[in-house]
Amino acid sequence: MDDEPPNSWLSRLFKQNKTALLEQKLSDEAYEDYRRLLMKARPEVNGPKLTLRLSDGIVELDRGVLRVKAKNRKTAEKILRNLHHYEQPPSIWPAYGLSYSIKRSRRTIL
Repeated sequence: MDDEPPNSWLSRLFKQNKTALLEQKLSDEAYEDYRRLLMKARPEVNGPKLTLRLSDGIVELDRGVLRVKAKNRKTAEKILRNLHHYEQPPSIWPAYGLSYSIKRSRRTIL
């Protein structure tokens, strides 16, 4: 502990959690394949952009690019590696950290 700089414990205490972002360029054909694949998980659709919220991160598919955002690089790489498991039956998705994107609508009481 004596060999550490005096402010090192402060830097660890106030360390900011930065999210990891993996980005992959896609051809039009690959975009259509990923779009077909991700639609099985009920993503949020906003025009050509799909957003899939997982427990460990977010997958965004836009025309020409696939983005995976997660708390760290290791988790983002795992999500990217496991995306192809959406072709499997939904019952095994949790084994790969995948899930349905659950949308909840607000109910108003009058």
